[in-house]
Amino acid sequence: MLNKLHIYPLVISALLIFALTSCGHPSNEPLVTRIDAPSALRGDIPTASTSSPDNLPIDGIDFSDDDSSQSADTTPETEARPQLAPTRISFLAAGDNVIHPCIYMDAERRADETTREYNFKPMYADVADYIAGFDIAFINQETLMGGAELGYSGYPQFNSPQDLGLDLIDIGFDVVNIANNHMCDKGTAGLAGTIDFWNSQDILMIGGYTDADDYDDIRVLEYSGVKIAFLSYTYGTNGISLPSSSELIVPYINDDDIIRQCKLANECADFVIASVHWGNENQTTVSADQRYTAELLANNGVDVILGHHPHVLQPIEWISSDSGETLCIYSLGNLVSAMQYWQNMVGGFFTFDIVVDEDGDIYADSPEFCPTAFYYGPSYYNSHLYFLSEYPADVAKTHGTGNLYGSPATPDDLKRFAEDIMGEYIVYE
Repeated sequence: MLNKLHIYPLVISALLIFALTSCGHPSNEPLVTRIDAPSALRGDIPTASTSSPDNLPIDGIDFSDDDSSQSADTTPETEARPQLAPTRISFLAAGDNVIHPCIYMDAERRADETTREYNFKPMYADVADYIAGFDIAFINQETLMGGAELGYSGYPQFNSPQDLGLDLIDIGFDVVNIANNHMCDKGTAGLAGTIDFWNSQDILMIGGYTDADDYDDIRVLEYSGVKIAFLSYTYGTNGISLPSSSELIVPYINDDDIIRQCKLANECADFVIASVHWGNENQTTVSADQRYTAELLANNGVDVILGHHPHVLQPIEWISSDSGETLCIYSLGNLVSAMQYWQNMVGGFFTFDIVVDEDGDIYADSPEFCPTAFYYGPSYYNSHLYFLSEYPADVAKTHGTGNLYGSPATPDDLKRFAEDIMGEYIVYE
């Protein structure tokens, strides 16, 4: 896992002047509120060679980590990237990790003299070895970790113990996304504390940026010689904006930024993955805006799209464009949460391989989806994450969704739900 990975170091201040043309550590730009344009008004989906319509949103993200990379305008035509050796890199992605109060209170009760103040590991015990078995593992951390001084809280404005982040790293996650609709829940202090926490850990954090320079550096992770760029965007932040005095950047979905940053990412990396917080909550149907953004990313050279936010599963599909084939999962569902419907309890692990073949071509291969079920009891406690194939029927009978909200479901109900959405991609551990 992370000990096998090399994440490029922070670009020193003397190199910040190259932020827009190189691939270093994150950068920032004044916060711009996203204005949604109706899909019907958007017309053709633009690529890097075209300008986007004036009525489209204007705000996005960019990451970089290779300070030797330059933009296409300044790189000599004779300079070519070395041919990569054939390889296969396994990748896992998990969806929304939503830490309601009952979940962190469970973790507090499970702590002892051998652990930190909060012990989340027992909750993930059944899936930890599976996660650790992949070369690279990604998670969308839905709730802030701004620090104990802000107080821990749940819906609608979350702040979770930082012990959770330490446990997620120990479990085996290598890339964490924080761009979502809750990232401004605690204002500047909450987001700054969360960014500082993740940036102090041995993990690649995407989706939160300290200033304009940080915002426009493409995050690149290298594994087995393959440079993988990560982009991150969110549809909004629940109507909460950072004050104009804050330099922090929230990466709102925006056509201009996506086009610019996809270009930068493809210049400095061999493979591009975009994390996108989008769609309609509790809807398994993909929205028109999701499809528009997915096609925009595909047209601009993104290889894989990891979607999240609806809190239920949405399908996997391949998107064809002039840039090639883009693998997209529209919603990973929840990994952990104490939401009220049993459909919110079905999540899973989206897995695929990043392949470099004998001809030097690089592409995503062998996508699969292994579903999970999250349990909390009739008093909200005793939370636990199961592989859906191993979710006991007698445990399901006591689930809080049925006992608290009158929304019971059997393991077979959950399996049918997952299979109807994920179809041929379903596998069981």
